Amino acid sequence: MKINSENFKGIEYIQLNQLPDEQRSKILESLDRDYLIKILIDGKVISNCLQYTDYSFWYENIYKETSKNRLQKSESEAEVVNLAFQH
Repeated sequence: MKINSENFKGIEYIQLNQLPDEQRSKILESLDRDYLIKILIDGKVISNCLQYTDYSFWYENIYKETSKNRLQKSESEAEVVNLAFQH
């Protein structure tokens, strides 16, 4: 599930620690660390943030596609198993 953004002074962002575990590990595997930003909010540095546009692009074009491919592969493997048991 895609998470909602936070907004600070017009910067839409997400914090990686707010992502579901699977998304957090996948985004860290597939995204260049240069995309991570730090935001200073009320004198406190919030690190491991990602602009929401980058997260949204990653979610729609990498995460969902990978998940869809895994689902299709699982369905194909299930079909092979079903065919094997029918003979």
